[in-house]
Amino acid sequence: MLESKWGLRLIALVLALVFVLSVNNVFGNIFDSDRLGQKSDDTIQDVPVQVKYDNKTLYANNVPKKVDVEISGPQSQILQTANSEDIKAIVDLRDKKAGKHTVQYKVNGLNKDIDYKVKPKEVAVNLEKKVSKTMKVEPDVSNNDLSDNYRVKKQEVSPDHVRVTGGKEQIDKIAYLKATYKNNSKISKDTTDDAKITAFDRNLNKINVLIDPEDVKLKVNVDNYSKKVKVKPHVVGELDDNKKLDKIELSDKEVEIFGNRKEIEDINSINANVNVNGITDTTNKQVQFDLPDKVSKVNPEDTDAKVIVK
Repeated sequence: MLESKWGLRLIALVLALVFVLSVNNVFGNIFDSDRLGQKSDDTIQDVPVQVKYDNKTLYANNVPKKVDVEISGPQSQILQTANSEDIKAIVDLRDKKAGKHTVQYKVNGLNKDIDYKVKPKEVAVNLEKKVSKTMKVEPDVSNNDLSDNYRVKKQEVSPDHVRVTGGKEQIDKIAYLKATYKNNSKISKDTTDDAKITAFDRNLNKINVLIDPEDVKLKVNVDNYSKKVKVKPHVVGELDDNKKLDKIELSDKEVEIFGNRKEIEDINSINANVNVNGITDTTNKQVQFDLPDKVSKVNPEDTDAKVIVK
């Protein structure tokens, strides 16, 4: 047979098949069948929580969105279950009325041979009378959302009113609905983007309610960053020997300086240089500001100084 082409081909085919089965551990899996039947355990993290209740008239508060589930059983079943997307932790409150209730989770989607424990085992749920209310949304762009060279000139949201639904107690606690810029990039020009709405109480604690729509359009107009600082007169030169400086009065006691937010945040005042050389009597003169290196410009660019001598 070795001299036959067909015989050689058959032997080559058998050897190739044996090689493929060996690489894929088929033989090992067959011999490991006993191991797959052994008891095993695992933990499924972030199992979604589903709450069943009369959601037409009630609203459930204090329910976590996910829990962890410990499972044990035949290893073959454990391996299948660990990757299943059909598993849910159920909180069944269908026979409950408004009030506070403590119930245990039930897990759906597991094989009957699988035992489970939910961590935590139970949950305290507050069922409240369901109410809806239309509320105003405030734009909430902070310095953390901006490039350091810019500040907010104007911000607005559209729509500026949304529908909020929840338990009456929770709705009554809402002091603010804030639309927060959610893009990771810093704002350095006029921008329009989606913003997520969050409800807060007066102490800025988040309140769990349903908001429709969840997102709004947030429009932000920016200017170069600036801040107000005080102006101090700085005398340059000397008066004649027979003259004495009484005081200097500046037209602008406060000006606006521009620059990078972090670089100018510690600058609280600048000097106006007043040259008194040659002055023999009370005089009005235009003077320039002495700007620190980190200040890019000042508004106004100069000021009037009244030099009073005696």
